[in-house]
Amino acid sequence: MTDWDKARCRGLTNLFFSEKETDITLAKDICFSCPVRQECLTKALENGEAWGIWGGYDYQELRIIAPMRGFHPPNRKAVEHGTERGAAWHRRRNEPMCAECLPAYNKGAAERMRNYRKRLSNS
Repeated sequence: MTDWDKARCRGLTNLFFSEKETDITLAKDICFSCPVRQECLTKALENGEAWGIWGGYDYQELRIIAPMRGFHPPNRKAVEHGTERGAAWHRRRNEPMCAECLPAYNKGAAERMRNYRKRLSNS
């Protein structure tokens, strides 16, 4: 079982979903020393993640790796409304989230906050 609390990207969402070249390079560097890197990459390939850095790879690299590992390549054309990924799609376009994406974003944010508070209380 993967201990996602050990992921080095935790709390760095803006960095890992940035389109700036310097941020992408830094995010990849963080990934390559992460203890859950391989699990992260596998999850990204399973879920067809098209945005962000996953397991040390960006969208273009994931498109190459996916078929080599038996997965469909990620596709940025498909917007999955009602998911956190759909919410990220709206944020990248600086537009308000749709009625389906806002609750998904809020649910994910609440879960991240619960995990954060749990980690703080265990410190």
